[in-house]
Amino acid sequence: MGQLVRADEIEDFAELDLEELLDVSVYTAAKHEQDIAESPSAISVITREQIENTHCTDVFCLLRQLPEVDVEWLRGMFVSVGARALTDALCDKALVLVDGREVNDEIFGVVYWMALPVHLDEIERIEVIRGPGSALYGANAHSLVVSITTRQDVSNTTEVFIGSGEHDRISTNLRLGRKFGKLRAIASAGADTGGHFRTRDLREREVGRFRLLLDYQTGSSTSILDAGVAMANGALYTAFAPAFLHDGMLAHLLLRHHRENLKTQLGVNFMNAELIWDIPLYFGETKMGEPPDLMIMYSTAVDAEVQADWSFFEGNLLIAGGNYRWITSISDANQPEVIHQHRVGVFFQDEQRLFDELVLTGGIRLDYNSITPFTVSPRLAAVWRFAEQQYLRAAAARAFRKPSFFNTHIHIKGFRPERGFEELEDFFLDNIGNPELDNENITVIEAGYRGRFLDKRLYVEVSTFYNRYRDTIAMYDNMVTDQFGIPDLVNSEFFFKNEGREVDTLGGSVSGTFQITRALRLHINYTFRYSWYISDPGSAASEPEESRAGDRIPWEPAHLFNLWFHYLAESGLRLGASLHGRTGFLTTRAENGGLFDENIDIDSPPLLLAGAFASWRWKLGSGWAEAGVRVYNLFNVGFRDSMAIRRPDGTEVGGDLLGRQIFLFLKGSL
Repeated sequence: MGQLVRADEIEDFAELDLEELLDVSVYTAAKHEQDIAESPSAISVITREQIENTHCTDVFCLLRQLPEVDVEWLRGMFVSVGARALTDALCDKALVLVDGREVNDEIFGVVYWMALPVHLDEIERIEVIRGPGSALYGANAHSLVVSITTRQDVSNTTEVFIGSGEHDRISTNLRLGRKFGKLRAIASAGADTGGHFRTRDLREREVGRFRLLLDYQTGSSTSILDAGVAMANGALYTAFAPAFLHDGMLAHLLLRHHRENLKTQLGVNFMNAELIWDIPLYFGETKMGEPPDLMIMYSTAVDAEVQADWSFFEGNLLIAGGNYRWITSISDANQPEVIHQHRVGVFFQDEQRLFDELVLTGGIRLDYNSITPFTVSPRLAAVWRFAEQQYLRAAAARAFRKPSFFNTHIHIKGFRPERGFEELEDFFLDNIGNPELDNENITVIEAGYRGRFLDKRLYVEVSTFYNRYRDTIAMYDNMVTDQFGIPDLVNSEFFFKNEGREVDTLGGSVSGTFQITRALRLHINYTFRYSWYISDPGSAASEPEESRAGDRIPWEPAHLFNLWFHYLAESGLRLGASLHGRTGFLTTRAENGGLFDENIDIDSPPLLLAGAFASWRWKLGSGWAEAGVRVYNLFNVGFRDSMAIRRPDGTEVGGDLLGRQIFLFLKGSL
């Protein structure tokens, strides 16, 4: 039966460096290839081997297993991902790149993790900067940078992936690769569906995608054309409320050219979103009205970027670059109907190696956008190899998140008032967006250690960090009532603001990877953090009123841990299992289900999730085939990552009760 073309085929394992086994060269942290041990940032890598040998069927599930990373599956096709705490109901504090192209949505500032333009089976590796990255990447590289690299290997083959599981989960992907002399072509197409964990026949995720990649290489240059489109329907969350996305479209076209030390790219992103709001407009038990039946929104972004590298003397590397981004949002259900924004950024980074033992990195980025003030994002880092295969790192950096269009310029038309609340539409036209918002910002001081032991079969990383989180954006409401307790919409307020919730976080993590035998590998990590208010959070709608300066914030688990292993036998058998645990935390929910009600605390108890996978790979003529099973939440523990809104009838929107998913798959290459 078939054999794996993997590290377990190497005859003399004792001489094999763990660096080869884990493919631990990285690019994202310094915009050039380097050993992960010399990275100026805390960074994790998910390799192709880990993607293939896991219980996960989505990118966010893989990210949940990393140290310092928070994942909240809010509903249907919407997931929030952040790092080192600071995660809320949105994933607007993480920058996500797919082959160097930003995929964050400019209208809401979020990432549609379940509608990414690539199937999991097409991903080669994922590099994750756990912490700020604005010194290189600018806006929204606030607490996390996720860089996804797709498979660029091309042989004249056809690959197929077919999977199906509980709760209407279906996943398919077809990948065709061809070579035509110096030209390589990859075309892929697929679809994903998913249902609700507790409600039968409720389809909450439908995604179809197509992508074409053309790669022309000469001896000194590479030119790439990347075009794709994803169509999506499903339940999600916005900066305002839960909603359903109907006939959404995410499309892109990217041209990239690399020549020696010069890299350029030009891209266009387009999004069409038809949103149906899923929220009650109540104040207590008083119904005020209903949201618009449908809000159609379009956004277009044009990107141009250039980067150049120089080496002026031995051990020196200077990287400089800049980008321009023009963004437009159009909606006849909004006032104004057309919104424009311009973003310009330039960065400089100098890296100097001293005596082969010390690497110093200094960088700065200057960003201007037409929504918020000019921003400066510096970074300094030093990595010292104090012994063979032993490294210490110290760094400090500042990063920011730019407010989204929704935060600053959305004033929705079409609200339908009940009798007695005729001012409802004018209320929403005057509220929500706030053009006076400033950037959210974070300042981080961190240190770390990386080392290899036991003939390089054991890899250990320790990381500590201190975050200063300022100018956070949250929804603020001040509902004025008359003598009968009825809302006075003329004198009430409901809008985003930098409401003064200043938070500091102290934390750290320890992780290790151990190659126990030629076929068996073990991973483990543990994260601790303690966050507290520096100032009174005020009356922001997202915070419990009793919170005061000095108190620990209630909305994060203090402890996270992950343990997983995989076994890759020479016979073609693959096995693995995982555990994910976290301590309890508090979230909030409107007491009576209305948008403007007082919030109450909701306990999210401690959680322990198990996962497992098993598969068998065998040769099939000139190709191969693999059949297997992946199980998420093995013991069917009912849990919620977070709570969102409860309707007056008692039903809940967001924070869905999640359960087990058994997923069977068959894939192969011809």
